[in-house]
Amino acid sequence: MSGLLILVFGVVFLVVGALLMIAFTYLIRQGLRPDFRRLPGYEAVPGQIGQAIESDGRVHVSLGANSIVAEDTATTLAGLAMLRAVAEGSSISDRQPVASTGNATAYPLIADTVRRVYQASGEMEKYDPKAIRQEAFNAVTLAGGATAIVEDNDVRANILIGSFGPEVALMAQAGLRKNIPQTIASDRLEGQAVAYTMAETPLIGEELFAASAYLDNLPAPKASLISQDVLRLLVVGVILVGALLTTLGLIG
Repeated sequence: MSGLLILVFGVVFLVVGALLMIAFTYLIRQGLRPDFRRLPGYEAVPGQIGQAIESDGRVHVSLGANSIVAEDTATTLAGLAMLRAVAEGSSISDRQPVASTGNATAYPLIADTVRRVYQASGEMEKYDPKAIRQEAFNAVTLAGGATAIVEDNDVRANILIGSFGPEVALMAQAGLRKNIPQTIASDRLEGQAVAYTMAETPLIGEELFAASAYLDNLPAPKASLISQDVLRLLVVGVILVGALLTTLGLIG
């Protein structure tokens, strides 16, 4: 019986989530402006891009060694949202951002994301496929390769967003040596610890997965973020009601 209740609750949860997504997407298209809490990690991105352009440099965005076909898919998608925003901001200059990855499944998506931005902006002559780097096939080797990218490619801002562990400290140290602004985000506790101590604007915990909602102007990502918050409140409410009914002896 408990298994059936869990199944029913799961189906109801999915249906309510889908309805919330549809409703909030419609409301945002009709003019609703969600008031999200401030996240300096995302607010700093336009300034970092502008600083790089003004100094005739470029932005380095590393998406880590995470893939597009495993449990870290959501992290890769967040990194792609960040890369798209950086590419859009950089397309007005002659210096395309450098993007690095340590995973072969993510590489074509990274290249396509940047290419589409330059194609949409009518700046395809500035697109350089060599600026998309498959540096390695594991996290530690990627960290070493990304260190060289920061040192040798006129990088003026360092954005690291992926499934980074303690090896991200090598990449962050390269940015510190050049005294450039850095934003670091990871879905692993070790990487978050490094981000908190070595980056001016870290993204901690689930802040990483809000990239599309904060950086894109599309209604769907913003509607998704609002729907998630509403669903959290509903789950908390169900738990509290269940605990109260159990305490009163109304359910076993």
